Amino acid sequence: MRIKRLQEFIEEKELDAALITAKENLFYFTGSSPVLGGYLVVAPDDVLFIVPELEYEEARETSKVPVDKFKTGKELYEKLKGFKLTKLGIEGKTSFSTVQSLKEKAGVEDFVVVDDVIKELRIIKTPEEIEVIKAACEIADMAMMAALEEISEGKREREIAAKMEYVMKMNGAEKTAFDTIIASGWRSALPHGVASDKRIEKGDLVVIDEGALYRHYHSDTTRTIVVGSPNEKQKDIYYAVLEAQRKGVEAARPGITAKELDTIVRDVIKEYGYGDYFIHSTGHGVGLQIHEWPRVSQQDETVLKPGMVITIEPGIYLPKFGGVRIEDTVVITENGARRLTKTERELI
Repeated sequence: MRIKRLQEFIEEKELDAALITAKENLFYFTGSSPVLGGYLVVAPDDVLFIVPELEYEEARETSKVPVDKFKTGKELYEKLKGFKLTKLGIEGKTSFSTVQSLKEKAGVEDFVVVDDVIKELRIIKTPEEIEVIKAACEIADMAMMAALEEISEGKREREIAAKMEYVMKMNGAEKTAFDTIIASGWRSALPHGVASDKRIEKGDLVVIDEGALYRHYHSDTTRTIVVGSPNEKQKDIYYAVLEAQRKGVEAARPGITAKELDTIVRDVIKEYGYGDYFIHSTGHGVGLQIHEWPRVSQQDETVLKPGMVITIEPGIYLPKFGGVRIEDTVVITENGARRLTKTERELI
């Protein structure tokens, strides 16, 4: 189905073939993920996955499409020339140097970006993909619970992150989905406050943003706590974010646009008087990449459909005071949305 749809697109655009090189797309179309990457050639009536010789045996075992190998760059481009690639489809992230080499060494004259058809396919997850993402979310929940138990006055942020990574790997994760964010005190106002050597202090807001990579798929979740008793301002921003996040999950459903969902969440923050301090989008797609389609933002008019997996993650960030973010990975169902990350949200 995936290869077939790409072939249909190639014929629609009158291309000789498409060349896929991004690792996440190679896995999506072939089921194989060589460490050194590879080159998937998809022509209207032919498919070939060309990999470095070092990766050949593994690719042969895992790939759903025929596999060939190359030893040198010269040999690779000779194989590509065999497809007579005058007009070639490529991914938008293909490097300039690769484009130049394709022109000079493979005879390509014209390029067409094929990202739209790949987006169309990958934006809707299959039931099998959703099950893998669900498992990644369960691992993330285990790591979050470990963090909540571990956080205490005097602990370094990096200590907490290390314990979380250990829990993830012991429960089947390949690695963390991204650099774990443990941001305490004033650092909690940094949306990307990756765990540092800072020691956690009594009264600190602590933002914990983490995810697991499991069988090539990602999860993403955030919780915020206070070490000790929260003050009134901390409570105020916390419950503003909590209400916004809950309303976002409740509103997410087929037929609503990503922009409309962002507006619903953003309006709650505005009602509390913190609109200027919600400085990022409401969420993003999750799958083979930690950030993929759709973007739950004012710039994305994508209509949500069953099978889409997104995050809903409002936040408030007050410089020098602290910040709060609450995030879940959710899947859009026929009737609404289901949370895949399930750690308790009322934590202060």
